[in-house]
Amino acid sequence: MKKVLVVLALCVPFAAMLAVQPTLNLMEHVNSPFDGSTSMPEEIELANDEADPWEYGLIMDTGDRLGQQFTPPSYPFEVTQACYVPLTWPDWPDSWKAPCDIVFFAGGSEPGAELDRKENVAATEQGNWNWFDVSDLNITIGSGNFYCAVEYISDSVPGLTIDKGAPVHHTSWLYDVDGPTWYPWEEVDVGMPQNMGDFLDLVVRVKGNAAGIGEVELRPGGVVIMPSATIVASESSVNYTLPEAGNIEISLWDALGRPVKTLYTGHADAGEHTLTWDASALPSGAYFLKLKTANTVSTAKIVIID
Repeated sequence: MKKVLVVLALCVPFAAMLAVQPTLNLMEHVNSPFDGSTSMPEEIELANDEADPWEYGLIMDTGDRLGQQFTPPSYPFEVTQACYVPLTWPDWPDSWKAPCDIVFFAGGSEPGAELDRKENVAATEQGNWNWFDVSDLNITIGSGNFYCAVEYISDSVPGLTIDKGAPVHHTSWLYDVDGPTWYPWEEVDVGMPQNMGDFLDLVVRVKGNAAGIGEVELRPGGVVIMPSATIVASESSVNYTLPEAGNIEISLWDALGRPVKTLYTGHADAGEHTLTWDASALPSGAYFLKLKTANTVSTAKIVIID
């Protein structure tokens, strides 16, 4: 049984509070750090989440990980984005900005071999969804489940928001670098009558392209189909459709997943568009055109023949 230190944390802007300093690495629950002059902050419901965040957070050591198991709705599944929601420690107002690594692991009954990682990512919004583009890792899931985890590259930060609402999905995991061992949250003791996995879920999400479906968001409780952008290409033009206006990037990649050139970056309105381009200088072979929006990544394959 793994014991973990828990301290009260904020998903709202920093307010003056009585500081709490963890004293153990194998840890125990800490009562509210508020003094008599401060009140409990209101819990803020996370958009698209099932319930309110837990008012506590987990203090982790460098090398520890908090992860989530995901199962795609169809295969192959191309991973394109991952996100977490950072929280603020009461005595450390900028703690939510701390960088970390986002790491992917092969599936099974517990996290398996590391697939790849996005190093040194940092949140830009406190207490909100922070999505990171991981499409350059070229991770494709062929069957079964996989895992996405936040790995700590500094002690204690960033704190991660945890969902305390029902139903609980029993898909969250903790990696203790001192083990080194993965623990399902059902085996993590936070000094309460219930263990973590009995009433809590980690708030981590993944987006990707599912065969026959398109862009989806994977959550512990299921799958949400995203409004998708589409792209079709020839050697002279790129036709694409956007479900909503926003900044986009259209780029060309070779068959080995290496970037070749950026064809367009900037704002585009919702609807159908055509971009002309010249492929005559490219060597023959297979290429991929990638359309990246704020929420989706779509690709089109093109074969250039001399």
